[in-house]
This record gives sequence, structure tokens and C-alpha cells, in this order.
Amino acid sequence: MKKKLLVTSFIVCLTACNDKKDESTTAITPTNPGPTELATELDETLLKQIKKTMDLVEADKLWQGYDYKSVPQYFIRRENNNPVTAFVINPQSNIEHAIKLGDNESHGLNVVQLEESMINAVDKLKAGNDLYDYDFKIDGKEYYIQAYTKNSVDIKNPMITSAFSLAVHEVFHAYQGKNFKSPTHYEQLAFDKFDTYPLTDELVSLQLMLMELLKGFPEESITQPAAKEALKKYYVIINEMLKLDPTAHSGYKTGLIYKHGLGQELFEGSALYIDQMVSRKVLAITSENKFIYSAPFKMDQAIDGYVPLTTKKDVIDYFAFNVFYYTGSSAIWLLQRAGYDIKNLEQGIYPFDAAKGYLALSEVEEINLLSELKLDARWPKAMVAAKRYNAID
Repeated sequence: MKKKLLVTSFIVCLTACNDKKDESTTAITPTNPGPTELATELDETLLKQIKKTMDLVEADKLWQGYDYKSVPQYFIRRENNNPVTAFVINPQSNIEHAIKLGDNESHGLNVVQLEESMINAVDKLKAGNDLYDYDFKIDGKEYYIQAYTKNSVDIKNPMITSAFSLAVHEVFHAYQGKNFKSPTHYEQLAFDKFDTYPLTDELVSLQLMLMELLKGFPEESITQPAAKEALKKYYVIINEMLKLDPTAHSGYKTGLIYKHGLGQELFEGSALYIDQMVSRKVLAITSENKFIYSAPFKMDQAIDGYVPLTTKKDVIDYFAFNVFYYTGSSAIWLLQRAGYDIKNLEQGIYPFDAAKGYLALSEVEEINLLSELKLDARWPKAMVAAKRYNAID
């Protein structure tokens, strides 16, 4: 699942980000019609955004093997929570009652209007998270389905998740389900068990310091040596957190930080990496977006009218789940910029373990760098903020 559609996407993520199947298959191209008038300006905007997303995933080689352009998808537009029209991208059969969009409206996509299936699709959505789902069948073929509205297409706030970025993110989970090996020690916590995740003041301090160090990424001008230096800081902080994990009973790999937290960095971090890198190029309003959007030391204060942490549950959900989207995507981006082949992560390798092997720091180097970070003027601020957040009722 995704970031901040924060009002929507984390809620959705709590229900539907697991066990996805790869949706890619062979599309059927209906007979090409002349000009059509089937899509509104809003519909066409979404289609253009999706086409650009497909082109970017391929041209920028964001993830080798992720063939988003070939994925069969069914998008349903809602108004006042009711379906009004729907479009199939990459139809897998000659669908009865489907009408192919002309070149004037399709914008380079193989797309048909299909309203006969939209009620059933909406029923499937309502049975789940009410926004997106997998394996919806049309003519016996499976499609990724997603609802969209004006607010998820005509983006006015860079912190709102767009329909196209949600789609490329969630479809990537389907790709993961088919192509990623499950890490040996991976164990995602059930959502009602987040309160068992270790959130001592020192661990939260380290997590906040890490966020502070990573919050400027992606930064396109970064050099390979600079990316390696930033990656070293990521590695030594996570390494220290693993040493302090009170849930690790027989080595750090038995603790929840390694089993759950770093697993989320791999699976959710890689999906956020894809959608954020695309979003920065598809929309001007999101061109400066970073993987970490919060001010780490001010999360109990209003930021653009929104206070991320107001209750104890907010604190637990954020530091036991949400934060790994941001640190994971940042680490994966740094790995790529440092020269590491992120395709290797599909072998069930956590970003932390990839950094460990790639950097090969000595124990002395690790100790010295951690000491330097704790002498940084930001470290006391991280400790103060951690105590404040943990004191929230």
C-alpha cells in the first residue's frame, strides 16, 4: 500500500497489501475505431497519467522485469461514491459490450470503455478496502481494479496520493508476489499486534535520527560517493537498532526489528520507491516530493494543517509500520545510486543486508561513524522528540 493519501492509503494498506499475484499477460487489441467521445476530460487526464507512468517505468528502468505497461487494469470512476463509467486498459479478450476508445481519447493506450462490469467491480471493492483489488474477472481473465475520483486525478496537494501512483504501487505488489523470494526470517506483524513492536526511547531516537538524515532524498544531483556515505549512515543506525532490540532472543535476526521492520522496508519500501520516482516526473506539483515528507522532530505539531501523531495508536502505527515505507524507499534509492543492482533484492535480501554486504564496513568503522552521528547536533533533538512521542496518551 501507499503513503499519504494518508487519510486513505494507510487505512487501505492495513487491509490489502499482501499476497498479490502478477497481473501481466497478453492484451487483445480490438478493431481500431475512428474518433470517439466516450471519455471526459477527467478520464483522459487519468489515461494520459497512466500512459506516462508506463513509459517512465520502462524508459527509466526503475525495476528490471516490472512490465507495468502490459498489466491488465480496470478503472472505475466514481461521483458521490457511485460508479459512473469505467475503462479497461490492456483487455485480455474481445469483451462483449466493450467500446474501444479512438486515438483521440486513448492517448497511446489499448483501452476500452466497459460499464457493464463496473457494478460488480465496485461490489468487490466494497468487500475489501473500497479502493483497489486484484483478480477481478472479466471474460474469465483477471484484472487489477481501482476506483478513481476527481480528487485522485486532479491533484491540488502534493501530499495526496494520485490514482496513477497508487496503481503503479499496488500492481508492483503483484509483481513482488510472483518474483520476490520470501526472506528467511521475514514475519509481518498482524495489524492488531503492532503494540508488541519495540519502541523504547532509544530505538525511537535512532529511528528519528535516521529519518532526519534521509529526509532530503531523492536528490538527483547526488554523486555515487555521496550516496555511499549516506548509505553508511543508514546501515550503522539500523545496525545499532538491531543490537538494542529487546524482542531478539537468539541473535538479531530473531527480533521484530529484523523480521518485521526490515521486511517492510523491502516490500513496502520498494513499492514506494517505484511510485515516488514516477510521481516526481508525471506531475509538476509532486516534482519535488521526497520519500520522507514529515519533519521528524515535529510530528506532534501541525504540518500543513495535519498533525501526524496525536494519539498513542498514531505513534505505534507510525513507528511499527508506516515509517518503513519511507526509510525503505530511501535506502533502496541510495543503494541504486551507490551502484548496487537493486534487482538483487528480489532474492529476499533486505536493503539493510544489501548495504551491509555492499559497503563491507569494518567494526571499527561502524563504531566510529555511530559515535560521530551521536555527536551531531541533531541527535539530542531526536532524543527529546522520542521521549515526547512516547509520552503521548
